[in-house]
Amino acid sequence: MNAFTKDGERILSVHTVAVRFGVSDRTVRLWAAKGRLPGFKDGPKIWRFRATDVEAVRARLKTRRRNTDYGGESGNDF
Repeated sequence: MNAFTKDGERILSVHTVAVRFGVSDRTVRLWAAKGRLPGFKDGPKIWRFRATDVEAVRARLKTRRRNTDYGGESGNDF
């Protein structure tokens, strides 16, 4: 597998994304299949993710958690 796109962006595996989110590999595949985490297929069963997409989702979730912790908007699209 090539670890970078043509424009130099890092590509991550399911396992790497799972570690970053603190969830199982299966959860990452489920999020990708449901469109909650942008990714692309690299074969019939292999998901890959752009690092910038993963970080954008992490930042969005972090902001939502912070808002919920301080009595702000509740809800979680995951």
